Amino acid sequence: MDQHIMKKKFGQNFLTDKNLLQKIVNSAKIDGLDVIEIGPGQGALTNYLVLQAKTVTAYEVDNDLKDFLYNLASKHDNLTVNFMDILEVDLPNDKEYHVVANIPYNITSPIIFKLLESDNIKSATLMVQKEVCDRITASPGSKIYGALSVIIQYYMDVSKLMNVNRKLFHPVPKVDSAVFKMSRRETTLNMEQEQLFLQIVKGAFHQKRKTILNNLSFSLDKTKEDVKAILDSLNIESNLRAENLFLEDFIKITLSWSQK
Repeated sequence: MDQHIMKKKFGQNFLTDKNLLQKIVNSAKIDGLDVIEIGPGQGALTNYLVLQAKTVTAYEVDNDLKDFLYNLASKHDNLTVNFMDILEVDLPNDKEYHVVANIPYNITSPIIFKLLESDNIKSATLMVQKEVCDRITASPGSKIYGALSVIIQYYMDVSKLMNVNRKLFHPVPKVDSAVFKMSRRETTLNMEQEQLFLQIVKGAFHQKRKTILNNLSFSLDKTKEDVKAILDSLNIESNLRAENLFLEDFIKITLSWSQK
């Protein structure tokens, strides 16, 4: 294959360090499982996935990689390559899948939320910008703990696996990266309550320097008296900021709110 020209519009930065690629696949724990890869690029990670996974279904948006990836698929019976935009396709729901991918950084959040909405995606081991990884895996009390942290941690157990130096990519990006894993957990809210939960979490972090009392009153159009009554009933101090609340606190607020 001729030298591939990286395309900025696809957020292409290819990883080449073989030890790191092997480490990522080992950390994903996908032996004998069905895997989805997003953005296989030139197949650096794919080459390791096909050796451990039962099947690998890859989604690539860059048609210039067709010859290369179809050639790779011809050598591995367990590899299927689809040239589709992952954000515009219905992910397969015929069985449980585990995602392993170095995802394009310019569409990180839409991809993650698409995976959260797909119940048959049981885990995802993803390389993202280090800053994003740190926000996703942040704990209460941290300055970087926010709505993204809470929402993802409601659906998934999350853990940071490793940092990745930017110099291991070609071309070298402007930021360092990190790999984290999220594994689906049992959720406690019904569908209607989950929509309220999302509103409450986003509302609570609306202005990070304001209290949850002020933020929830403003964002959900409730009087401060009503909000305070709910918080008091749950023994949650109304002058706290959202960054001081645990996931369980947001769930309790949602359940109490839904009964009003």
